[in-house]
Amino acid sequence: MDLRLRYADAVEPTDPDHAELIRAQIEYDRARIAGAPIAPELSRRVRGLAVRLEPRLCARIAGLVDDCGVRRGFAELIELPGADFLDRGAEIYRLVPVRHVLLTDVSPDLVGAIAANPLLARLTSLGLDDNPIGDDGLRALLASPHLRRLRWLGLVNCGITQAGSELFAELAPRVLPDLRFVYFARNHAELVPYGEGFDAVGGQDPIDVYIPPIAERIIAEHGPLPWLDPAIAWRGGFVDFSEV
Repeated sequence: MDLRLRYADAVEPTDPDHAELIRAQIEYDRARIAGAPIAPELSRRVRGLAVRLEPRLCARIAGLVDDCGVRRGFAELIELPGADFLDRGAEIYRLVPVRHVLLTDVSPDLVGAIAANPLLARLTSLGLDDNPIGDDGLRALLASPHLRRLRWLGLVNCGITQAGSELFAELAPRVLPDLRFVYFARNHAELVPYGEGFDAVGGQDPIDVYIPPIAERIIAEHGPLPWLDPAIAWRGGFVDFSEV
C-alpha cells in the first residue's frame, strides 16, 4: 500500500482523480483491516470514485473478462470463465496487475490445466464458487505448485464430499502455507467453522459458532491455522478482498 501511495503522489499533477481513488481506497482498507469504524463520508467517497473511474481503469481488458474490479486504485480483480483464463490470462496480466481471480464454468477436467498454469503464482485470491469441481477437481487444485502465495480461496457449492474435506485437511496446511480464508459452505461436508443465528436485541451475528470435528483435528495437529479461526464465523464468514 505504501508503494501505491507513492504512485498516487507521482500521478497527482496529471491524474488527480486516480490519485484520490488510490488514497481513499487504501484509507478504507486500512480502517477495515484494523477493525476501526469507517466514516460514512469515506464510504460514499470510495463508492463515488469507484463508479466514476472503474470504466476507465478497466477499459484495457473490457473485452477480455466478464467483470473487472478496482482494488486500492488498480484493476486487479477479474471474473471470467476458466477456459478464457487459460486462453487470455497472459494477455490480461500484461495489461492490468491481477491479484484476485473469480472463475466460472469450471469443470473437473478443466481444473488440472488451470492448476498447472503459472499465472496462478501471482494471485492472493482465487474463487471457484458454484463450479462442480468435486473431489477430483479439488485434488488437482491442491497439486498445483503455483498457489503458495494464495491467501483467500472460495470453494462454495463445489460438490466436495467428506473425502474431499479430508483431503483438504491433509494437504492444505502444507501446500497452501499463506492461506488465511476459506469459504466452504454448501458442500456435502463441513470443513471450516461456521456461524448461525442472529441476536435481534444485541445485533450480534451469528450467535452460535460450530467447529466441525475435522477442523478440531486439523487444529490439534497443526495448531490454530488462520483459515480455521472461529472469529471469522462471528463475522458471518465474510472476509473482503481488502483483507488479503
